[in-house]
Amino acid sequence: MARLRRSLSSLPPRAHVEPVGADLVALAQAHALDVTVFPHQSLPPVLGGDAPPSVWVARAERDGPVIGFVATRANQSALEISGLAVEPLHRRAGLGRALVRAAVRAARKRGFSTVELHVSTGNTAALALYASERFRQAQRVEGFYSDERFPDDGDAWLMVRDVR
Repeated sequence: MARLRRSLSSLPPRAHVEPVGADLVALAQAHALDVTVFPHQSLPPVLGGDAPPSVWVARAERDGPVIGFVATRANQSALEISGLAVEPLHRRAGLGRALVRAAVRAARKRGFSTVELHVSTGNTAALALYASERFRQAQRVEGFYSDERFPDDGDAWLMVRDVR
C-alpha cells in the first residue's frame, strides 16, 4: 500500500486511479476519451472475446468524470497495454505514470513475466514516460498505425518491461 501511495503522490491533490470494475459510466467515459485521443479504437471489447480486458481509470476527484485510462489484456506470458490516454488538459500531471504503474502492479500480481505495449515512433512524450518506467524498445514495427496522422509512415516501437 505504501508503494501505491508513493506512485500516486505526484498526482494532483485529489486525483486518483482505480480499477473500472463494474462502473459502466466510467467505462463509457473511457471509451469516449479513447475516440477523441486515438484515430482508432484502443480499448479492447469488453463483451465477448476470450477474456475481458482490465481497465483502470483516472479521475481528478472521487466520483468525478474519467480523465484518463489504461486498458490491458493477457497476451500469453505478457500483459499487453492496449490503450493509455489522458485528456489533454490533464497531461503532464503524473496521471499517465500512475496508470502505467497500475498496469505493472497488476501484471506482477497476476504472474505475468512482462508488460508490452506499442507506441508511435514519433510520440516523444510517451517514449520518455515509458523509458523512465523501465520499458525498453524491443522492436520497430513498420506500418503499425495506418492513419496518416502518425509520423514515420505509422511505425511503432514494441516496448517491453520485465516485471519478475
